[in-house]
Amino acid sequence: MAWAHFLNDGYINYLPAVLPVLLKEFHIPLALSGSLILALIGIGSLLQPLIGWIADRKGGRSFVLVGLGMSALGASLIGLAPGYWPLIGLLTIAGIGSAVFHPQALASARAIVGSREGMSMSFFLIGGELGRGVWPLVAGLLVMWRGLHSLWLFAIPGFLTLLVLARFTPQLSPQPTQSVRSAWKSNRGSILALVGFVGLRGMVSFGVVTFVPLLWHANGGSLIAGASLITVMLVVGIIGNFFGGVLADRLGRRPVIVGSSLFSALFLSLFLFSQGPWLWVSLAFLGIAVFATAPVTVLIGQDLFPKSHSMASGIALGIGNALGALAIFALGFVADYYSISVALWWIVGFSLLGLPLALILPKGPVHTTASPGV
Repeated sequence: MAWAHFLNDGYINYLPAVLPVLLKEFHIPLALSGSLILALIGIGSLLQPLIGWIADRKGGRSFVLVGLGMSALGASLIGLAPGYWPLIGLLTIAGIGSAVFHPQALASARAIVGSREGMSMSFFLIGGELGRGVWPLVAGLLVMWRGLHSLWLFAIPGFLTLLVLARFTPQLSPQPTQSVRSAWKSNRGSILALVGFVGLRGMVSFGVVTFVPLLWHANGGSLIAGASLITVMLVVGIIGNFFGGVLADRLGRRPVIVGSSLFSALFLSLFLFSQGPWLWVSLAFLGIAVFATAPVTVLIGQDLFPKSHSMASGIALGIGNALGALAIFALGFVADYYSISVALWWIVGFSLLGLPLALILPKGPVHTTASPGV
């Protein structure tokens, strides 16, 4: 499951590394750079709760297989797109594929873990974070070597993996979803706070991986060096992904969320003041801070909807990520009108809004009791 997560999130997150080439190849202005991220992340993410609800009712593992297949197909063909709108269509297919994959995959991951849920969920999420970090650099190297059209080669590991997933992905039992309304009534404030926090986290991560390579390229840097900045942030961020779950098991979830908000703003600020090797160092620590909350927010969402883990995963990740992608779409116009650096400073300010939301989120596991007859 972690390997499948590695591939899926790699497909969805290598775009920023080749974004400077795509903008030039398709004659896309900087103001519309966020439209590509919105097509890739936003549309599919909005569908995740609905897809998760259906996955809970159906059970099985078909959503994991179909989702990875769509991600592989859409993301691997973008280099062959004949124009802007076909490119948007392929990115949307890849994004919807990721939305289909994630809810049931996250529910499957929790179904096979033991009592140490935070650490166990971290292992699964590490696969995705590693894919997010490694694939931008690989994509940048491949495009520099063979051109955009060569990205079709990325489809090969995905479709081979489908054969393995068909054998080893856990079969989930269908779950009743009548308790969703009761969970919403009991935990409305916590659910809205969770969506808002994940949206802010998505804005930080999407914003950095979108605008930093563009800033680097605008200052005369190479495509590979710009991709390496993303890779360092995302790969080193695995440390945060793992220890965020461990710390949540030992100290509670709220300290991890508060620390993530504070240190995300701090290290992104340091990046904007840094030069030379300190650029990579500051992004490495930013990755640790941002991704420390990934296992925590998934577990909170699943606790808020204890009978609908797939749908809960869709809410915890999907709607929040859609809001983050929408914010990047808007910040693309800020970057075009003012500068890319100004857009990044806006992200610093918004990331601090996670502090009041942390006070609303539950400190520990939530136990929702359905109303009579539900």
